[in-house]
Amino acid sequence: MSKYLFVGHVYSPDHESWQRILQKGYTTRLRPVCLCLVQGEGPELYIALTRGQYLLKRLPYSGPLHAPQCEHYEPPPELSGLGQVSGSAIREELETQTTMLSLDFALNKGRSRQSGVASEVEHESVRSDGTKLTMRGLLHFLMDEAGLTRWTPAMTGRRSWYVVRRELLRGASSKMTKGQPLPALIHIPESFVLDRADEIRQRQRESLARLLESTSARMILLGEVKAIEDARYGKCLIVKHMPDAKLMMTDDLHKHLVSRFAHQLQLWSQIEMSHLMMLSTISRSAQGVMSIEAVCLMNVTEHWIPFESLFEWELLDALHREQRRFTKGLRYNLPSTKPLACTVLQDTGEASTAMFVVPQDAEGEYDAAIDVLMQQSNLLAWKWRAGAESIPKLPMTWTESQAQQQQQVSQGDDQARDAQLHQDLAAHELIEHESSHEPSEQKKVFEQS
Repeated sequence: MSKYLFVGHVYSPDHESWQRILQKGYTTRLRPVCLCLVQGEGPELYIALTRGQYLLKRLPYSGPLHAPQCEHYEPPPELSGLGQVSGSAIREELETQTTMLSLDFALNKGRSRQSGVASEVEHESVRSDGTKLTMRGLLHFLMDEAGLTRWTPAMTGRRSWYVVRRELLRGASSKMTKGQPLPALIHIPESFVLDRADEIRQRQRESLARLLESTSARMILLGEVKAIEDARYGKCLIVKHMPDAKLMMTDDLHKHLVSRFAHQLQLWSQIEMSHLMMLSTISRSAQGVMSIEAVCLMNVTEHWIPFESLFEWELLDALHREQRRFTKGLRYNLPSTKPLACTVLQDTGEASTAMFVVPQDAEGEYDAAIDVLMQQSNLLAWKWRAGAESIPKLPMTWTESQAQQQQQVSQGDDQARDAQLHQDLAAHELIEHESSHEPSEQKKVFEQS
């Protein structure tokens, strides 16, 4: 259990008055100190009020200062796409305890805006230099803020859509964009239960009320894709837990969707236990029909961990089977030509281990860029050249390395004892040999005398 220092007093979240302690610290703007480090001064945290609960949050850019096993630990931002957008597209304001997001897509229909498929930016242009978040960047940010990129063995079997939605809403709270709170602009469907269908539909109408203001209004929809199928006219996308709503798409938009996200759709079809998440902007016509204006798709594992390729899925599956503790790196606006740490292992001791899945067609510049990243982060590195070789042996956990060191010490002690025993036996044999010759020599001397 984590422990924190509050002006000379140490508390942990299991304290019976934990919320009252945080409330008092929130009122006085106290900065508790995290006691995760064995040596040195611990990093400070700040207290935030989120959805009626007081929470401890790390200060901006302080994630790598925490111990790898600490819940507030965050890998160095340069190992993912977060380093490109942090401070520009994503700006944290501690005075107001809000995060300002700059988006590169519209939430109102304009003459110069055209609907289409959200780009997974693969070119480095003005719009992908980190000054604004793409749809993929926003989706990755919300997954990060919700903690859905983190995994510990204790989470097994505890991630339902109810939990995923709750954490996504928590991650969206205290975020502002385009002068409005993000929660007022985003709809995440709640788990649909037939016995409570009417009240769920009523809450859904209230959540989507912005679309009733004008046919030019747009909202962000974040959910899981259930199906993409033909409609009487055009195509439609069905979102899980929204059975009454079919999101219409024109044939042209569907064509672009299938072309742009062919890779994601293939992975979704191939890996049965995986989920396909979507983030889109939607509108409602005067007749009440909802349509997709722009959309971005993302693959996640059965545990809701994002992945980009079949090789990344294989690595995540191996980490799950080995019950490892890790954080998944996300690309945000970063193009696929730039290296990205697939995961960062947090159970390898004082130094975390960055794991890279290197594309088979990557050239020497890719490896050189990884070397630069590792020099900047001071972490251990693990590489897998996907497709060219089988997955290498996973790095040992701190417990395994300690056990191996003890075994080596024990083996060294055994070898030392064996060597000493051999020396003792050899000395004993020499003494016996010398003593066996002494009587004959004495006999000769006696006979001569």
